[in-house]
Amino acid sequence: MIGLGNNVHVFAKPHRREAMRNLFEDLLQCGPVVTIEHPGMAEPMLIVHFPQGGSLSIEFTPDASDSEEPRLATWLELRALEPNRAIDALRSARIREVNHPGHPYYFMAPGGLVFTIVSATP
Repeated sequence: MIGLGNNVHVFAKPHRREAMRNLFEDLLQCGPVVTIEHPGMAEPMLIVHFPQGGSLSIEFTPDASDSEEPRLATWLELRALEPNRAIDALRSARIREVNHPGHPYYFMAPGGLVFTIVSATP
């Protein structure tokens, strides 16, 4: 048997660091975003520990894909106890929305990563 883990690792350009920290720490209120030095990596990573479980590590490298348009790549689902509150915060901050029929709300993180927010409760 095999399953999908609850940890995700993504790449971003170094100039996106503070915007990514702001997105997860301030707008989505995921708690403090941790900076981790890793041997062999030129730039420190950011680690987001989600209050409802799982984590996201963001590795910064000049070679990362980067776009002002949503990337047609992996899109991730975030689960929130109060999804409308999170969505309202993103809209208030004028974070770009992405239209797609899969879910009613998607947003684009700095550099083109796309996320949706759904309820953590069934």
